[in-house]
Amino acid sequence: MIHKITILMIEDDEDVAEAMKVMITSKGYTVVNAFTYDDGLAKATALKPDMIILDVMLKGKSGFDLSYEIRGNKSISYIPILMITAINQQGNGLAFSPETDDQYLPVDEFINKPAQPQELYEKIEKLLQKKVSTWANWPEKKA
Repeated sequence: MIHKITILMIEDDEDVAEAMKVMITSKGYTVVNAFTYDDGLAKATALKPDMIILDVMLKGKSGFDLSYEIRGNKSISYIPILMITAINQQGNGLAFSPETDDQYLPVDEFINKPAQPQELYEKIEKLLQKKVSTWANWPEKKA
């Protein structure tokens, strides 16, 4: 049986989620949407997707909080996470990157919103090739 690659997208803006889903499914991947923190955590735990695309800003708790919860759950801590954010584009002096923020933010890659298709595809491919997050053993040490 051939394994169909599943990507869990946790994004509370349904329009953004749908646009990205169309881009990703065009490459043959299965995308499952979650629109809330709790739904995202439940689907990550139940589905154990091949990777997670996680928005920084969710209603209620943040994507940062959810990344900590995923990394703290050994049954799903190995799943690579691509964090998407508009914060880097808002001109507010805030910016995130794995190079500068890796001590406290256990995600594997960042991408800015709106996601450009080619960059999105490249980051997805990179993480799917890794298969296991660099942060699978967080908070101990980066693998």
